[in-house]
Amino acid sequence: MITNPVKLNILELREPERSKISQVLEQADKISKYAASSVTTNLEGKVSFKYEISAPTDVLSQFERAQSVCFVAKYDNLPTSFTIDLAEHLGRYYLANMGYMRHALNEYRPIIQNKGDSVYFSRIHNLCYSKLSTKDPSLGLKITALDEKDVDITDKFLAIIGQHNKAIKTIIAACEFDYIYNGILQHSDHSYTKRFWEEYSSGRINYVFLKHVSILEDIKRYLYWHYMILNVLSFPKLGPL
Repeated sequence: MITNPVKLNILELREPERSKISQVLEQADKISKYAASSVTTNLEGKVSFKYEISAPTDVLSQFERAQSVCFVAKYDNLPTSFTIDLAEHLGRYYLANMGYMRHALNEYRPIIQNKGDSVYFSRIHNLCYSKLSTKDPSLGLKITALDEKDVDITDKFLAIIGQHNKAIKTIIAACEFDYIYNGILQHSDHSYTKRFWEEYSSGRINYVFLKHVSILEDIKRYLYWHYMILNVLSFPKLGPL
């Protein structure tokens, strides 16, 4: 336990720690830019959605309704705006907000790691994609994307959310979330034990956390339109105290 640490900013760090942090942030930025290259379709102006259904069913099935409510509630509370809080203790540097980084990574886990979870990003994408692809409202919920002039841009919008979904896949493939969740945060997978011991005792684990936390905000941004589609359909809303 570190007591009464002296807080400082990254510019106050000595070498080689300052360069190591810069290198890790550069790695995260390269992943971010590589993922962004998947997004080649752009939206201009505001987008609205038209919801239609004439089928003798509910707007969403019970599972879909629960899925959408859980996703919206999760998205609303996903941490963003990460900072690197540093502290010095007995001449050594530490991450002063490691607890927050662990919390942030845990909050994103159902969306980016647990494929069986209803709010896993691909499942949410498939839900939105299926409703936007429905052509006949007598068969189920039909969602139409409209531009500022009420012109149907659904096909273009499908391309965009598809590219966003691909961007998230690119980020996950370039990172080591499996190691973080199954080897450190959630489980103690023995296949990661040797690496975890070495990185924990040497301090390299700090850079692993920094890299992965730095990329989380991109994942939330790529899920923005999925959130906007489902937020309208999510009932009930959170009640007051």
